[in-house]
Amino acid sequence: MANETQKTYWNQVGGPKWVSLGGAMEARLAPVSAAVIAAAALRPGENVLDIGCGAGLTSLEAAQAVGPAGRVIGIDISAPMIETARGHARARHIENVSFRLGDAQTEHFAPAPEVLLSRFGVMFFDDPVAAFANLRAGAAPGARLACAAWAPLARNEHWRRPLELVEALLGPGAPRQPHASGPLAFDDADYVTAILTQAGWQAPRVEAMEIALHGVSLEEEAAIACFMGPSGALLDEKQASPAQRETIRAAIRAALPAYTSPAANGGVRVPAVIHMITARAA
Repeated sequence: MANETQKTYWNQVGGPKWVSLGGAMEARLAPVSAAVIAAAALRPGENVLDIGCGAGLTSLEAAQAVGPAGRVIGIDISAPMIETARGHARARHIENVSFRLGDAQTEHFAPAPEVLLSRFGVMFFDDPVAAFANLRAGAAPGARLACAAWAPLARNEHWRRPLELVEALLGPGAPRQPHASGPLAFDDADYVTAILTQAGWQAPRVEAMEIALHGVSLEEEAAIACFMGPSGALLDEKQASPAQRETIRAAIRAALPAYTSPAANGGVRVPAVIHMITARAA
């Protein structure tokens, strides 16, 4: 079965972690959702597919952009995330959106989407060429693709520095296979362009984009770094004790002021770099 490792992770580990943060990750990544929506250039009445929709923020923003005559389907392999997304839609009374538990690498969609978008959802395919070929085959003629993925670790201090602190205490993790499915799978622009070309997409483009994540506080940023991302994954891999986790959290909290700044509307501003990936179907 496709993506079995990621299905297990996002149903048993990643999804429950994300949901337990109570909306912190959605708020943190809201600027990325806005960038994806802008890159997709959504128009009223369009049918949209949100790939790896997670807790649904990008899907809900897209539903508002296409208006009541449009339709958005969000798909994700994580049951906890899909249930959370449905709850968000009910709470906001947004009716032109639906959420499906499933795998975009193999499923088909009706009506054929005119726009396919994703905020950090496409990096988890175990066979990205097959996945993007399946998505292209099911898309409407001329459909537009707009996806956000993480740029290299070296350009994302908010991930790199916490990971270094964990490695200093617990040692490095197991060697990572190049382009292995996961948050950094699409950190090489040439690799992504080649995938899309092989999958039959036209005019693929990968643009590095600087963006500011929204952090509520330095304390919450430190907690997220111990829970999610490369540093959180390494803490899990090393089976860090509560005392080790607290040591790391304090170290990350102390390091944060070096690469964050106060946000104009409160909280903290966390600089990041993403890859904005665009293409179109024939």
